[in-house]
Amino acid sequence: MNPFLINNYKSPKYFCDRKTETADLLKNIKSKTDTAFFAQRRIGKTALIRHVFYLLKKEKLVSIYLDIYATLDLGDFTNQLANAIYTAFPPKQTVGRRFLEAIKSLRPIITLDEITGTPQLSLDITKTAQFERTMPQLLKFLDSENVQVIIAIDEFQQILTYPEKNVEAILRTVMQTLKNVHFIFCGSNQKMMHQIFNNAKRPFYASTKNVNLQRIDRKEYSKFIKSHFQNNKIDIEADAIELMLDLTDCHTYYTQRLCHEVFDAKVEKVVTDTVLQSLNKILTDNENIYFQYRNLITSNQWKLLKALSIEEKVFQPYSKKFLKDHDLGSSAIVKRSLEALVEKELVYYHSGIEEPYYEVYDKFLMRWMQYK
Repeated sequence: MNPFLINNYKSPKYFCDRKTETADLLKNIKSKTDTAFFAQRRIGKTALIRHVFYLLKKEKLVSIYLDIYATLDLGDFTNQLANAIYTAFPPKQTVGRRFLEAIKSLRPIITLDEITGTPQLSLDITKTAQFERTMPQLLKFLDSENVQVIIAIDEFQQILTYPEKNVEAILRTVMQTLKNVHFIFCGSNQKMMHQIFNNAKRPFYASTKNVNLQRIDRKEYSKFIKSHFQNNKIDIEADAIELMLDLTDCHTYYTQRLCHEVFDAKVEKVVTDTVLQSLNKILTDNENIYFQYRNLITSNQWKLLKALSIEEKVFQPYSKKFLKDHDLGSSAIVKRSLEALVEKELVYYHSGIEEPYYEVYDKFLMRWMQYK
């Protein structure tokens, strides 16, 4: 088995570090405190939640996870919540039977997922007013069962895009009445998450403890990589590990993906050339996607994306030197292009640090643009 997992979680054996963040989340859960969890996309927030849930298996609580990134409105959100409860409490359990009885008037529809074959539940209701009543009913049902429940809602900032403008207020109002149900709110859009949790005029202000997920410590990641190669009887040079971490900037997904490819090379000894060949394979496999980006954005945005790729980290995107070095035109043009690239999540703005900077979101896209 390849020990460098991508987009999933198996056990602590395949999970790197995050000791401080794990301890913070466990402490909040055990003290029944809600958490707002800020993290850049693909930095490993979902794996961390799965890791914490794994460690809580022996505890007398139920953990529920739902990713609402693909939801478009309150109806989608409510159906996802209902399905997550149904999955956590299947009908063979007493609570599951009571749950189906409680939502009988909502005409639950149970189907089989075409890909996984697992049962999926949705509610046969269509009016917004019904969903506004139903979401609180679902949470109050959980609370009434006298079982401690922790619900992790991933990409929580998506609620700001819903056509219904009162979702925050509805959820916050019912949360204040719950004694046995608590939440982890995760989000990858820092601006929108701060808008929800740190704006004094909004319902969730000062209602949670905040956890900020940064990159894994380089030394910890280096030890993790070395141990997994050596445990599989593969020798790996220290320079090769350092190169992998340089190429991915210790960003979790891209580090795991590159390590996964290097491991699959099935060589007896990993050297820097092995790493470069593996990276080249990834970039070649993704090249069609990168060319599509070129067709989806303007020429000014493409030029700026290339400039950011070359510089890797840009602290002053409107400085005369940056504009001149990359022939980007006026600061007004760059400002419009930069705002568009951030909106499209092709560029990430590190705002919550002492010296904020911009960088290309996708580290493999960044390397491809450098080589091109």
